[in-house]
Amino acid sequence: MPPLADDAREPEDTPGPEDAPSLGSVLAAGAGEAVEVVTVPGGHAVPVRGIGVYDPGETFAARDHVLVAIGVDASSPAAADVLRAAARANAAALVLRRGAAGPAPRLLNVARTVPTALLTRAPWVEWTELIALLRAGLAQSGGAEGPHADVPLGDLPALANAFAALVGGAVTIEDPESRVLAYSRTENGADPLRRLTILGQRVPRWRLAELGASGFLRTLWTSDDVVHRPADERFPERLAIAVRAGEEVLGSLWVAADGTPLGPGARQALREAARTAAPHLLHHRLRSRTGATRRGQAVRALIDGTADVPSAAATLGLAPHTPCVVLSILALPGTGQSDPARALHLAALQATAHHPAGLTAREEDRHRLDVLLPLPPRPAEAAPATDKARLTDQTRTTDQARTPAPGATAKARTPERVRPSEQPRPDDPARVAKRLGGELAAAVRGAGARPLVAIGPVCEDLADAAASRRAAHLVLRVLGEREGLPEVAAEDDVRAALDALRVTEAVAALAPPPDAAVRALLMYDEEHRTDLARTLAAYLDRFGDVPATAKLLAVHPNTLRYRLRRLHDLFGMDLADPDTRLLAELGLRAAGLLPWAARH
Repeated sequence: MPPLADDAREPEDTPGPEDAPSLGSVLAAGAGEAVEVVTVPGGHAVPVRGIGVYDPGETFAARDHVLVAIGVDASSPAAADVLRAAARANAAALVLRRGAAGPAPRLLNVARTVPTALLTRAPWVEWTELIALLRAGLAQSGGAEGPHADVPLGDLPALANAFAALVGGAVTIEDPESRVLAYSRTENGADPLRRLTILGQRVPRWRLAELGASGFLRTLWTSDDVVHRPADERFPERLAIAVRAGEEVLGSLWVAADGTPLGPGARQALREAARTAAPHLLHHRLRSRTGATRRGQAVRALIDGTADVPSAAATLGLAPHTPCVVLSILALPGTGQSDPARALHLAALQATAHHPAGLTAREEDRHRLDVLLPLPPRPAEAAPATDKARLTDQTRTTDQARTPAPGATAKARTPERVRPSEQPRPDDPARVAKRLGGELAAAVRGAGARPLVAIGPVCEDLADAAASRRAAHLVLRVLGEREGLPEVAAEDDVRAALDALRVTEAVAALAPPPDAAVRALLMYDEEHRTDLARTLAAYLDRFGDVPATAKLLAVHPNTLRYRLRRLHDLFGMDLADPDTRLLAELGLRAAGLLPWAARH
């Protein structure tokens, strides 16, 4: 990474001792969503006089600065030493990268003993963007006054109206590509050029060509000051200024006379407006340009189990304790012309159209789509009451079955039916997930592909989304390996096959491996071009029934008996021993030869 400007030594435009903004105001002016405050021993009122980049090889004066430690993870062993160094330099705060594991215990211990605040950077924001946000926040919080001072961060229409009142003209806020982001109200009607710009949501191409040919745009993007465009026979005069965060151009502000000529103070007002606009445009850019990326990263991190859950939840607009379930969809080639990629695209659209909306993460190479489905929380009192009522009814039913009333017939001991009120409600999480699974399967099927939809267990909060996804992927494997199963299934729908798969995987991880005999058998088949492993798989699948196994393999029963003897003679397999049969079946499952129906 190229070195960044070392503002930690002597940043430009550093506020003086009297007018230094507070750490809280700097964060509130732009960077608050991009960082998490871990510790702030001096409180949010500590002064901030500059933004700098931490460099362990330099000796710098960083008193009251926010230092950004690029590349240092809060979970790394070096983090505690970096915080101590920042504290020795009298830094106001230190920003580290937020890792999935969170701040290391050693770092937290150090943070409790030093005066420097500890912040962590959200995973969705780049270091350069964070530095720009902090710089813009420092500039913005250095004493902004006027009608724009109370505009909420990122509310560009309100900002345009506030600037119009400040400057005394009609204001347009544009991005670097001359697209209109916001515009102010006009008192006397918009002039033709302003009307065309607003209706087209960007400056007309012919106008851009004129401004480019005259050198106006070059002057605008290279100057830090206001640029004036005199009135002509077609349009009134205009003032424009670029909005910057450091050296980066974020957009521009344009002012047109609104009924009366622009006043003598308009230029200075526009300079102030440009300084104020920087954090707003940074905020807008992060929300618009990286919004989809951030949401996708947040979903992926949650289902991968690598997320900082509060940060990911905030990015998705959810509470961390939102109940959820993960569905996994596989699109297999169908009959005729089918496009699994298109099928998953349609499934993703179906998921986002669902109520509540599903959040999707796509795995292109496997034609698989994961859907994180947030669920409405159960009422705090209704759920326990329902469970208690169900338990009471079950207890009463059991007692009635065991102790009939005097004179009652045997028929009276039959348990009473479950009451209609105890049936699963339409908004039951499992039913909601099953309903979405059916809709996703229909979307994949409609595209000509064959769907398999696996539903993980319902989780109480987003922190368990990764466990729900792991379970869904196991269910998906079962659906892909077995025949005769439904195309939409949850764990309970394939319980026996799922538990067998888990046992097989657990056994395969043991050392020494319990399937050594099967491995030797597979090597023997490969070397001698025999079919003993397949014979053993068929024999176990038919529970040792020789005629049924011979029919399955299309061989004579005597041929089968000969092969079984070879298994004993070559590998010592006593197939009359239940332990031998169990280990052989586990080994064959691990090798993919069982279950038979899915493999042959």
